[in-house]
Amino acid sequence: GGHNIGKIGCEFIQERLYNFQGTGQADPTIPVDFLNQMKLNCPENDTILDASTFEVSKLESNHSDVRKSYMQALSTSIPSGAAFDTHYYESLLKGRGLLFADQQLMSHAKTARLVSAYASDDGSTFRMDFARVMLKMSNLDVLTGLQGQVRLNCSQPVSS
Repeated sequence: GGHNIGKIGCEFIQERLYNFQGTGQADPTIPVDFLNQMKLNCPENDTILDASTFEVSKLESNHSDVRKSYMQALSTSIPSGAAFDTHYYESLLKGRGLLFADQQLMSHAKTARLVSAYASDDGSTFRMDFARVMLKMSNLDVLTGLQGQVRLNCSQPVSS
């Protein structure tokens, strides 16, 4: 849920758009209209894009002339990019998760139920759960010195 607000650049979605899992194709789970919009804003050979030109139509909006920069918000449907609300989860329900990891929340029944629950109210359920988890995380002891590990790639274990 921390991706409810944030910033992103093309380099984080390039492979999903053009070479998903080494196939040379786009992620087949992305709705075609959303894929086309993402490709317009993130051309295949353009990894550094001026933030002012990196825009996408607000696909969930009734106002098609309203445009939103990916650099302003991860979700194309967050109105301000600065508020915790239900739009991020509503986008996931429609298959419009910008990051593959975000959209994977819909691939398992347990997390899909949470996404549905968070999308179904005014955002209060999400905000309450998020606050509770952040408090829980803040009580974890930080590992220092030789107790901890620094990972250059968090998806790979540190080799000894």
